[in-house]
Formats: sequence, structure tokens, C-alpha cells
Amino acid sequence: MNSVDFLLTNKDITYEIRTEIKRLGRPVPDLIISKTDVGKSRNYSRHFNSSVYDRFKWLCGCPKRNKLFCFICLVMGGNRSAWTQEGNQQPNYYDLSYRLTQDNITNAQKITTA
Repeated sequence: MNSVDFLLTNKDITYEIRTEIKRLGRPVPDLIISKTDVGKSRNYSRHFNSSVYDRFKWLCGCPKRNKLFCFICLVMGGNRSAWTQEGNQQPNYYDLSYRLTQDNITNAQKITTA
């Protein structure tokens, strides 16, 4: 019930189901995401590290799609963005904390009071 696929395909979720999803918690699977960046003198490989879930409590993953999503946004709704529709497959975590929009912060407040 708290899988990303369930949340993406079921837009009309009742309050009771949202409460149960919140109780179950966000899915935090170990994903296989990697990217190679070309530098001036050498190439750099970045790989997904599941410890990112500890740093960003709003982040969740989908093993079927192999992408990251905003769990709060999926549960509470809000603006359509890459974090709620397509997912993110970039293992550049240095700016993840800045990608949470004001709407998502509002959703975070909603989920903590629900």
C-alpha cells in the first residue's frame, strides 16, 4: 500500500488510507543508480548510497522504476513535479535538500499533523 507504484496509480486516497500509509512509512529500497561525469583530467562515477534516506526523511525509492521520489508529495498530493511524477535518477545528493519546494514543505507539515 505504501509503494510508490500504488501512490502514483491511486490519486483518490482516503484519509484512512493516508493514515495507514503514514504508519507503514516510506519505502527505502536499495536502488541501482549510477552516473559517470566527465572531468578535465578523469571521469567520476557516482553511485546511489542508501544512507541518503537518513539525510532526507522525505525521500523514498521505487525499485520497479529505479528512481527516487518525494514520499510526502506522493501521499499528500500537491504540485506535479519530477519528484511526484517521473522520479529522479540523478545520484547528485549535494543539492537534494534544496529541491523541496514550498508546497512540499507545506505537505510535510500536513503529514506530521495528520
